[in-house]
Amino acid sequence: MFWHEQAYKIAKKITNNHELHRDLVSNVFILLHKYELEADVLPKMFARFAWNQWNWRDSEFNRQFRFPANELTELADEQIEDVPNKYQELIHSFLNSMPKDDQELFIKEVTKMHLYGMTYREIKENTGLGLDTIHKTIKKFKYDLYNYSGSDCESIAKL
Repeated sequence: MFWHEQAYKIAKKITNNHELHRDLVSNVFILLHKYELEADVLPKMFARFAWNQWNWRDSEFNRQFRFPANELTELADEQIEDVPNKYQELIHSFLNSMPKDDQELFIKEVTKMHLYGMTYREIKENTGLGLDTIHKTIKKFKYDLYNYSGSDCESIAKL
């Protein structure tokens, strides 16, 4: 009964009766389907997931329904990406250079995941690393890249 009435009422409240509230219910249903939730917990979890999907600009729902990319913007981005600048070349060169040790290899691989568009939480889900470790790893990459741009990439700062 929850998915037939109550979910739609909660979605209407979250979206202020926006026409996309039905799509939000469907989207959150798909997200919650992988969890085994008891009936008394379901409304609270649904409300949390629905609120996050509706309010987080980079959520899957918002990317798909509310803020689709403009075709002109996509075309401009493609043209910009075709002509690499010196900073892109520097990052590419550093990422593809032979790592000195396992630590540097680890740092480069985690950073590649982030540069390819994965969020910290997605990296956490795929690797089992903590958010703090991911943050420190990417911060270390920035430090190493800075050193690489002026001299050798020597790892001085510690994770």
